[in-house]
Amino acid sequence: MGAATTLAILVATLLPSLANNPKNSLYTPMADGDYTFSETNRRGMTERITYDFPVTGLKLTMPRFLKNPEAIQTPGKDIVVFLRTIPDTCGLYEMSETILLPNAGPPPHFHLDNDEWFFSTENSQIRLYSAQEKQETIKAGQVPGINLAPIKIGSVVQKQGEILFSPKGSVHFFRNETPGKDNVRGFYNVWSPGYGTLERFQGINRIDHGNEPLPLPEDQAVLLQTSLWGFPHDITGRFVGVKDFYGIRGPVFEHPDNVQKLQELFDAGEACYPPDGLRKPKPPLPEPQ
Repeated sequence: MGAATTLAILVATLLPSLANNPKNSLYTPMADGDYTFSETNRRGMTERITYDFPVTGLKLTMPRFLKNPEAIQTPGKDIVVFLRTIPDTCGLYEMSETILLPNAGPPPHFHLDNDEWFFSTENSQIRLYSAQEKQETIKAGQVPGINLAPIKIGSVVQKQGEILFSPKGSVHFFRNETPGKDNVRGFYNVWSPGYGTLERFQGINRIDHGNEPLPLPEDQAVLLQTSLWGFPHDITGRFVGVKDFYGIRGPVFEHPDNVQKLQELFDAGEACYPPDGLRKPKPPLPEPQ
């Protein structure tokens, strides 16, 4: 498939969402010219790529990638490219490649019902932040810094071929510290089961599927929008008890990487990969009568 054909597919798929996207939304669907498929993206549309990093011990066969992934630019200007989503993984996971600008990354957050893997297949230095000691699973209704003690966080730099796992209910975040690069490719996030992840990045914050910014202070708007989808995000530092949370250093408790479970998810999800490799638009939901 040529570059022009691939980009045409992407643009045709995004046109409906572009038309419905409020002009002042903080989350922007990417159109022609805003996002370029990497050679790895193109290869992954036609085959399952196997990575084998002897130095780190990571060996993983990737799923096939959608030929028309939804790509969304966040308020931080990084681009989240959804290579697989709930409908085309049999509801097992969602997966993105995050194209990171220098110093880009999310604030402290946790997932109420998602495990998450992070791994880098290209040369990069991503600092991952998580609890210094094994953390009790945060449950619905519990919020660090509000009705739970803040989580004591450490950090570790993840390099090419390393994979880290964050179980549900664990505070974590990351930041791109790769020197000398305008942006970083090959950094993947996998959420399982993944429900609500795409909607969170689409910025949806209203019952009518709207995503215009809420008329609230930024910290409240971010917390409410992300909590709607089960991923509370905190830009104030209350979750971790530190305002300058990207400056946190110290040891981290490293969970088993559960790479075998991840491989099983990838393998099982292939049963729902579309025959033509194309993401299908969601049918409109019925309006209340």
